[in-house]
Amino acid sequence: MFDLMDFEVELRQDGKPVHVVVFFTGPDFLTDTQAAHALQNQLSNYVMPDLLVFLMPGYTLGELRAQQAEATSTLMTELGRQGPGSPRTYSCAFYDVNGTITDYVNISGPEERFETLIKSNSKAIAKAGLTHLVKLSNVLKKAPAGFFYSKPSSRASNYFIRAEDLLSETLHAHYLAFACLPLINIAKEDGLGVPDILYLDTIALLPLALSLQVYLMRFEHPVFANIRSFHSHEGLIKDGPLPKAVSALCFISASTQCGLAQQWVKVNSAPPTRVATILSFESSSECCSVLHTLKQPEDFEMLGEGELGGIRLIRIHGERFVAEHSEARVMNIGTDHAPTLLQPKFYSYMGANLFSCFTHDRLGLRPRTVHVSKDSLVASGDFGEWFDRVLLEEAAASTRWIIHDDDDASAALAERAISYLESCGVKVENKVSFDNFDATVNFDGSAIIITAAAERGSRLQSVSRRLRTAQQSGTRLYIAGALFGRSYQLMKDLQSNLTQPAKDHSRYVFKTYMEIPAADLACTNHWAEEQRLLGSLHAFADSFSPVITQRMAVFDQAATGGLGVNPFWPSSHTGQPMTLSRGFAFVDGTRDVRGATSTDIYLTILWILQNARYSDKVQDAKRLESGELQQVLLSPEVFSRFDDGVIQAAFLRAALPAELDYRAHETHSLSMADIIQRIAAGFGYERGEAAMEFVMALAIDKIRLHKEVDSRLRSSLIDTLSTPVPEIRYLLDPESGSPL
Repeated sequence: MFDLMDFEVELRQDGKPVHVVVFFTGPDFLTDTQAAHALQNQLSNYVMPDLLVFLMPGYTLGELRAQQAEATSTLMTELGRQGPGSPRTYSCAFYDVNGTITDYVNISGPEERFETLIKSNSKAIAKAGLTHLVKLSNVLKKAPAGFFYSKPSSRASNYFIRAEDLLSETLHAHYLAFACLPLINIAKEDGLGVPDILYLDTIALLPLALSLQVYLMRFEHPVFANIRSFHSHEGLIKDGPLPKAVSALCFISASTQCGLAQQWVKVNSAPPTRVATILSFESSSECCSVLHTLKQPEDFEMLGEGELGGIRLIRIHGERFVAEHSEARVMNIGTDHAPTLLQPKFYSYMGANLFSCFTHDRLGLRPRTVHVSKDSLVASGDFGEWFDRVLLEEAAASTRWIIHDDDDASAALAERAISYLESCGVKVENKVSFDNFDATVNFDGSAIIITAAAERGSRLQSVSRRLRTAQQSGTRLYIAGALFGRSYQLMKDLQSNLTQPAKDHSRYVFKTYMEIPAADLACTNHWAEEQRLLGSLHAFADSFSPVITQRMAVFDQAATGGLGVNPFWPSSHTGQPMTLSRGFAFVDGTRDVRGATSTDIYLTILWILQNARYSDKVQDAKRLESGELQQVLLSPEVFSRFDDGVIQAAFLRAALPAELDYRAHETHSLSMADIIQRIAAGFGYERGEAAMEFVMALAIDKIRLHKEVDSRLRSSLIDTLSTPVPEIRYLLDPESGSPL
């Protein structure tokens, strides 16, 4: 290809605009073929420019003079061609090793003081070319909806700056090198001498480094003796201070907030004058020079560790990773997503008030998503039958120890186990709590370890470690009433850890009454964000509408016993906790399900969605789990098919944020908005009893819609619900100020 890199820059002369078209030749002198192609083909893309400039390195000025002196020069012949619409003035400009335009040669046309204009605007011309190159290269990559890029800095964001796309063509690499020449000059002026090592955060910048070498060599300046990649954040963390990094020049390809430059300066005690970030959202930084500032997108988001809340990550592996993803899938939830054990277990806990949500029972730790009443659980008839059956089938005649958790329910189960085993002729010699179990007391014989409920199982694992020392022989039987892990995999890992190969081929067994992956942090965040948003209303008023006041009171009581039977907003129809109005599609209907509490329904839907995401028994095509590079959305039709408010609320709370993120899909956004509008219009009636659940999901950004659809929906909801809920304006439009 003969194309030169071309761009346009608008300069000002005597208050009037001067439109200049620039053709950049790279480190080489302009050829007649390049000139012909530029004037005959590329120039036609511009409308009536005032001036045309061929931008070349200063060491080629002598060659131009020689061409001008040669009567038969084909280059000068080509430069003399002008057609309709061509600029009146053709010229050549020459820059020095610092990237500053120092010489100007008029080729044809009136001069009109253009020489002074061009020489005094070196930075503006270089900046315009760089802006054009960045725009041309599309360096800003947006993650698919529901995904964030996982960055080497341990942060995650929905945009990734891919600076290496600036280097897709040779001339682009040369132009970037030309734009970086002033950075070398800045480094030389700090008193540490000429930098002889160039560090790059990624080897993908090597074309830039090699182009700089060419420039320095042809300008007859010292070149870099060594060019090295320090492999971004991982390299700094792993390798620490690098050789001669204090006096070296460091180029960082891209950093949204110049964090890598800050780390470089800190680790290597390097001066900021020798650090440059090529692309950033920051216009300047105390720790580096910023070559080009990108406009930060309005929807740019950055999250730290622990803030992902169910968002899937696109991990950047290697230095030449190209992000690719499949189109999003929309998943409807049906009975085939329900766990096999759901029906009998649902009937066993339905209406028994076994569970509460958002319980603060551990000082300084996050609230539990679902908390089980251990006393109520162990007192239930179904559980008692199961417990006795486990002892009958699994307990060994050699059982000598029973070790139980330190709560009353677990202690009661231990007593029940002792009584049952005694009735079978087995004498238990020792009963001890988890905290009082002494690993230094060695014993032979089998042990039963009992806990009424567990989440991560850390206390069970603690006992297991102590038993490895104390128990010399015999079996182990672990019994957990309810296991509410964070995922199927973590629960499986716990079971594997507790039943790993035992001494002398003894048998280790782990039994649970119910296993539900109900401790997902993303679900707890829904209540936490709701509580925070409701609390913020106090900044505007001391009294609130009955709807808001009632919900605030529920959270005020949550500090002692969780949300109890009020995990959701009360029915807008009855003012009471929402319940099933008729049957429940996930059970057979042989029993009346209307006695199930809101918490029962929430736990059930959460169980179903977790099963849809992670169970090995669910076909891949029906799996709700988003893959590494594919988002799976919860179909809006779910909220239409399941029209009981309590079920709709349960789906909203149990869904992960990524599963309700419809921003990239206008059609699904419109469907969801239509459903929400219909439910809001039914506020005060049975069909709209869950209206406030949808309002809150929008307010905390759990539901995310296409931008225009979201804006229209929020305005519509404010108009529809402002009478019963005057605070709605603040909840859905924070910029409006006080809602009252």
